[in-house]
Amino acid sequence: MVNSPIAPDDLVLRVSRAHARILELAAALDDARKDAASALPGWSRGHVLGHLADNARAFDRQASAALRGEVADMYDGGQAGRDRSIDRGAARPVVELREDLKSAQRALEATWSRLTAADWRRPVRFRHATVLDTALARWREAEIHAVDLAVGYRPRDWPVDFALHTLDFLSGRAPAGTRLVLRSTDVDVTRALGSGTTVEVSGAVRDLAAWMAGRGVDGHLSTTGPRLPELGPWPPDPAD
Repeated sequence: MVNSPIAPDDLVLRVSRAHARILELAAALDDARKDAASALPGWSRGHVLGHLADNARAFDRQASAALRGEVADMYDGGQAGRDRSIDRGAARPVVELREDLKSAQRALEATWSRLTAADWRRPVRFRHATVLDTALARWREAEIHAVDLAVGYRPRDWPVDFALHTLDFLSGRAPAGTRLVLRSTDVDVTRALGSGTTVEVSGAVRDLAAWMAGRGVDGHLSTTGPRLPELGPWPPDPAD
């Protein structure tokens, strides 16, 4: 569970902006560009778009179940079902993918618009957390996968508050036996993660966030170690 300093209404606004941006990026794609490789190994841009639509439906499902006082799985068929759906979606014409994504995002935002302050704290199966945590997760999905589409949106374009949230969410990736100190060179932010031998990594806050998220950086990161440390795994996939 993530303790969010962002009020639900403000978070929804941030996600809505990210949703609109994804649709703008997708509008630049024809079928040939849709089938070309994304920045994610093994995934085309169509895979990214299909996943974003499926993920919006999955979080809509979490919120809708929570409103009924229930919990639901993220995806039918777990991880295998998720992966099959992404593969099927990637093969669809880009015009269909765009419409599917637009519809899924609108439905998710419509469900969120029905939530009261208490509803945001309702439990969900996703990471055994709350509806608010699913909104934070959707923010991550929308911002990070917008970069993965590789059509001009870069980590340098991320909002600063998103970069800071990403550093906090991925704090568990600090290598075992290492006290990883992240020092921003463009905003007054330092994060100390983990414990053990201290290694400092310095750079722009968006580059630090991109590195922690396993994405390419736009600038340069420096370290007190011989090389950038090898990060631990991403938090477990909630589809399992």
